[in-house]
Amino acid sequence: MESEFKINVYKIMGTSTPAGRTSEEGEPAGDTIKNLILENWGKYEKISIYFDGVVQMTRPFVDEAFAKVLEVYTLDEFNQKLYFPDSNDRTVKSLTDAIKLRLNIIKAQAEREKA
Repeated sequence: MESEFKINVYKIMGTSTPAGRTSEEGEPAGDTIKNLILENWGKYEKISIYFDGVVQMTRPFVDEAFAKVLEVYTLDEFNQKLYFPDSNDRTVKSLTDAIKLRLNIIKAQAEREKA
């Protein structure tokens, strides 16, 4: 297993303000980043996500790119695998908010399925 896979959000998205949930007409979006994370999950010990050059991200982008990984992996697995070495306070808040919301959605779905 390789040690680290690096994802540079700015380079992949080509903008300082990444937006969008799904790729349309070949334009990268949140699912582009999520798919990169999922495709490389088992190949690397850690996945580092870099935000250098990113000014602001939309809520749907952050949810799709990062929080929806929690539909496949647990929060513990997420925290052990993904690193955000250059994230600033705004980025951390965006990630935290999206993760909390996604965990609530997953929990609600699980409760509905039990009922």
